[in-house]
Amino acid sequence: MDDLLAQFVIEAAELTQQAAEDLLALEREPGDRARLDSAFRAIHTLKGSVGLFDLAPMQSALHAAEDVLGLAKKEDAELDPSRIDPMFAVVEWVDRCVRDLEQTGSLGAKAQEESAELVRALGSKASASASAVPPSLTSGPVPPWAASLFEAHPTGQGADAVAFRYAPTPQCFFNGDDPVTLLAAVPQIVFARILTRDEWPAPTEMNPFRSNLIFEAISTAKRADIEAVFRLIPDQIAIVQARLAAQPAPPPEPVEPSARTIRVDLARIDDIVTLVGEVLAAKNGMSALVAEAQALAGGLPLSRNIATAQQDLTRLINRLQRATTDVRMVPLGDTLRRLPRLAREISGQTGKPLQLDVSGSEIEADKSIVDGLYEPLLHMLRNAVDHGIETEEQRRIAGKPAKGRISVTARQVGHRIELQVADDGRGIEPEQIRATALARGLIPREAAESLDGTAILDLLFAPGFSTSESVTDLSGRGVGMDAVRTAVRRLGGKVAIASTVGAGTTITLSLPTGFSMSRILVVSSSGEAYGIPLEAVAETLRIPSDALVKVRAGEAYVLRNRTLPVLRLGDILGTPTPPRPNELMLVLELGATVVGLVVDSIGERFETLLRPPSGLLKHANSILGTAVVGDGRIVIVLNLEALLS
Repeated sequence: MDDLLAQFVIEAAELTQQAAEDLLALEREPGDRARLDSAFRAIHTLKGSVGLFDLAPMQSALHAAEDVLGLAKKEDAELDPSRIDPMFAVVEWVDRCVRDLEQTGSLGAKAQEESAELVRALGSKASASASAVPPSLTSGPVPPWAASLFEAHPTGQGADAVAFRYAPTPQCFFNGDDPVTLLAAVPQIVFARILTRDEWPAPTEMNPFRSNLIFEAISTAKRADIEAVFRLIPDQIAIVQARLAAQPAPPPEPVEPSARTIRVDLARIDDIVTLVGEVLAAKNGMSALVAEAQALAGGLPLSRNIATAQQDLTRLINRLQRATTDVRMVPLGDTLRRLPRLAREISGQTGKPLQLDVSGSEIEADKSIVDGLYEPLLHMLRNAVDHGIETEEQRRIAGKPAKGRISVTARQVGHRIELQVADDGRGIEPEQIRATALARGLIPREAAESLDGTAILDLLFAPGFSTSESVTDLSGRGVGMDAVRTAVRRLGGKVAIASTVGAGTTITLSLPTGFSMSRILVVSSSGEAYGIPLEAVAETLRIPSDALVKVRAGEAYVLRNRTLPVLRLGDILGTPTPPRPNELMLVLELGATVVGLVVDSIGERFETLLRPPSGLLKHANSILGTAVVGDGRIVIVLNLEALLS
């Protein structure tokens, strides 16, 4: 894919999302002029960008959609509600086309046929009207710019002469407009002049991608021919016929500040993050060197100076790390804003009216986490509608509003994000979950009978669990909530579920704000050092060995009236250690599971960039990666959930 097309793919995704949001708002408030203008700009800009490539099917569909919006703007009328669904169909189809371009570099084989169908669905009446109806003349004096034009060229004051003023927006190039080409397309120009919108800046401050020109001219062509040239940008053109009244001139464009953002390929940012990780590892190594210098030199000024320099370096590297991590931070809104479109689609498929409330879009997280959230959120939203929200009749009988409500709420909790998806549906019946798990052979009958409410709900995340009796477009495909838990764990998060029968269900995701850097605790077993993710360690205990109780083939420990299963790291790794009078135990929290892990000793804690496993370790799912500790040694960082399962 060439650079220009790659840039188009990025911008097109943003524009389709903006158009979809505007259409959703217009569906709720048809008279919202600001949203209508915004939707028109998004479609018009998208159409202009498509014109740079050989994408005729997309051009046709967008042209028809633009005509529908343009007609509503011109007539100062509400967007016809019957046009909303076809408009959404165009936006969704363009979105799919953009994904095809990103993956294959071309449109699908049926693109032309699909485009024609979309144009037919929008209706030809709107297109014809938008192209044929000229703006009406208004009464009033000739504006000063037109009077000045006729004065500068008196021979142009004949009855057939038309003066026009074209003021392209400063960002017109990014909308796919070429002002000079448009001006050259106007027939029979007899006089023209070019003005500047603002004073020219110094050459060193010139922005070549910003238009600063205004074009004024007189033509002896028909007014309709001139209007046809500027049909797609009616807000940027004013036309006055000689000795006739005129349209009001467009208001002057506000002076826009210089761009404060740039687009950077994510791979380049990842390279910087990797380099920061290398610097961080080198900084960790300096700690050991400083300790050696202090031991050799005693209290000499040299050792104190080295320690001071190391502290300054640590402070600067920590600032560099935070700044680098912040570069990858994006608002959750980048993902959450896609959900209303999805909810509307699901509502149409199921016939269940929905109200989706989204809050916390401004909270930021690492881009990889924000992007990775869409799939689990998609699955949770589908499940909420298919299994949770009742039909209108069922809700009426239950005394609930006819429209089901789903809320997606994000909030910052310390260094983590808590994301809740809650519905006001029928809730989850525990006995139905227990019966389904037994029927599918997911759990023995003896174990099923001893499960409490929380453990029963946890069965929803078992692989292959589903309460659907048949396959539908939304669920029943054999892919259950285990897909959600797997995706969330891959992002370094946890999932919890709570439900009240008749009142609804809430699923809570707890996620880190970023995972470029990892906090590691070094532990040892049988003389070997290993890394453990520090976020999994709830506490550390020194306990007498006789406090460990034998339970069948394993061990357990009673911690504050709660019995924990206990495992020994040496036994798990195949290097058992002899028993000791006192044991050092880590209390680990892995999702809803709490276990004790006995280790020989605990070493340093540090923050580092994990190197993914490679070579023979690449396919070992019990290893998260490797890290460099302060003395320069490389340790293996263990995947506790895979290791202890």
